[in-house]
Amino acid sequence: MPSEVTEEANPSSDLVGSARPRAVAWWLPAITLAMLAATHFLVDIIASTTNPLWPSLETRYALPAGGLLWVYVLWSVTNSFGQLFFGILSDRTSCRWLIWCGPAVAIICISSLGLAPSSWTLALLLFTGGLGIAAFHPEAAATAGSLLPQHRSRAMAIFALCGYLGQSAGPYYSGTLVEGLGFHGLLWGMVWALPILCILAIGMRGPALHPAATTKQRTSSKTISLSLIVLLLSVGTFRILPALGVPLALAYLLENEASRIVIGAVQSAFMGGIGIGAMLCAFVLRAQWERRALWVFPLLAAPILACLGIATNWTLVALVATCGLLLGITMPVYISYGQQLLPHSQRIASSMTMGVSWGVASGLVGAAMWFFQTYWNSLDSIFLFFAFASAISGLLSHLLPHRPS
Repeated sequence: MPSEVTEEANPSSDLVGSARPRAVAWWLPAITLAMLAATHFLVDIIASTTNPLWPSLETRYALPAGGLLWVYVLWSVTNSFGQLFFGILSDRTSCRWLIWCGPAVAIICISSLGLAPSSWTLALLLFTGGLGIAAFHPEAAATAGSLLPQHRSRAMAIFALCGYLGQSAGPYYSGTLVEGLGFHGLLWGMVWALPILCILAIGMRGPALHPAATTKQRTSSKTISLSLIVLLLSVGTFRILPALGVPLALAYLLENEASRIVIGAVQSAFMGGIGIGAMLCAFVLRAQWERRALWVFPLLAAPILACLGIATNWTLVALVATCGLLLGITMPVYISYGQQLLPHSQRIASSMTMGVSWGVASGLVGAAMWFFQTYWNSLDSIFLFFAFASAISGLLSHLLPHRPS
């Protein structure tokens, strides 16, 4: 009988089972990964539903500009920092049910925003929905990575790519729905999303892909190096700063200087570049290149980021697309590398790389926007800050230990 440690190292054996023919072993993890990626796409559509609605929500509740800022902060903190709580919980007990329960809660709450009679009710719905989104990501990311243990970064790239696609589709979906049907039109989200989630959940039924943490693993997780956690968080935060900040800064910078076509092309080029980068990571980047990629690509992106403040029109579109590609390649590698450095705390690692780092970066981007736009009175200079952050991320990656063999 194989030991528990052996089972953790080869999670696909739990899925397949010793009685199943070895010939079918390869496609069972692949199907489950496809189901997880599709669920990630669905979750991120729902999560990005709110993006274009904040000004309209302020108007709906007769609030001044910025009157819902506290709700936005609550929403952002919940769905980013909340991942750490669920990551710790999932690493200590079997919580595979979070993969379907979390999205179900999020779908119900976000689809019900149009029913909120006040900003306080809106905040409660967003807080609860944010917890649902936060509950999904650590467990789902660890599961996706363990399905293809020999190609973990490839699995994470596929998983992450579907999230990026969901983030791209969500704002258009909600904007179109609210424009045509009003806020009550968001209720249609429950009509189509819940049945799809049920189908995906049924498709992922079966033996647990990740055994509950053993006593030995719990002991190991308690001795996680704090310095390693801080280093992982720092690498991720500096890496994500330009990914979050570039689209926001360009939207403000180009508002009075470029046509809507160019602004739209810039936004699409950046997100498209990140998506293409994730695909290249999935299908081109080899495992032995991953550690080098963690520092090479952010350093290559730094000088291009520094030039964004002086580029114009379609030159800007090309540079932004290149930045997105260089940053997009490393994001799945970073998530995968974190899981491998913390093999007995993969969900904590995923919550740090996919949740907490994004939350910290969001706060820093907001502070940087205020500083360069209001205090420094030169928003163009913010791209030098993003270039510095990308370079620091690459340099800090040198300090990451090698993956355990």
